[in-house]
Amino acid sequence: MNLYRHAEEVKLELQIAPLIDVVFLLLIYFMVTPALIRKEGDISFMLPANVAAEDMVDIPVEVLIEITADGTVQVEGMRFSRDDRNLEDLAMQIRGLRAIAAAQRSPFFVNVMPHKDALHRRIIDVMDACAAAGVNSLTFSKSM
Repeated sequence: MNLYRHAEEVKLELQIAPLIDVVFLLLIYFMVTPALIRKEGDISFMLPANVAAEDMVDIPVEVLIEITADGTVQVEGMRFSRDDRNLEDLAMQIRGLRAIAAAQRSPFFVNVMPHKDALHRRIIDVMDACAAAGVNSLTFSKSM
């Protein structure tokens, strides 16, 4: 039994017709595809005319200080104990926020919102801490 004789009789040929078909399909694809994409020059738009620039609006930095009925002071997620009469940490926190506002050249406001049952002594402690921090604009709001 001779296995190699059969392999020699078969002549291998390269079929060129399917290769040409594939090349023509690719050529057509790459010629049509760029026509579908809109170029930047095809997009119409209007440039603005001579319009005066608007003045920038200063957004104020406002700090809300809440005083609860038991005398706890809350500022920006921080709590200060009712036993702390000096509130030095509060003054330091307000100084830092005021420095941020000064760096942004924005107005700085402090809004105190005491609970209706809060002691006046505690409100005055908060006002003293604001004065120690150099606050010039202090307002009061009604608690909800």
